[in-house]
Amino acid sequence: MTAFAQSSLQPGKLVSLRGRDWIVLPSEDRDLLIVKPLGGSDDEITGIYLPLALKGDQASDASFEKPAANDLGDISSARLLYDSVAATIS
Repeated sequence: MTAFAQSSLQPGKLVSLRGRDWIVLPSEDRDLLIVKPLGGSDDEITGIYLPLALKGDQASDASFEKPAANDLGDISSARLLYDSVAATIS
């Protein structure tokens, strides 16, 4: 069993596991944790059978540094990001 109760490992949750940050994907089997690394491809999707999970397979909340003032861009970079996301949705 991981550090989280199985019920807290809902799809969309961001977790740290095996030295990486992952997003939990849906699974029809309560004993199977399916995760995809952030920034990874579909080829890197991993399934962890929770009853046999190793110590290194202990999931914890993913944490990220808070953005600093100098991390903020200007309106042109915000527009570029907006247009990129809009293009992938269309």
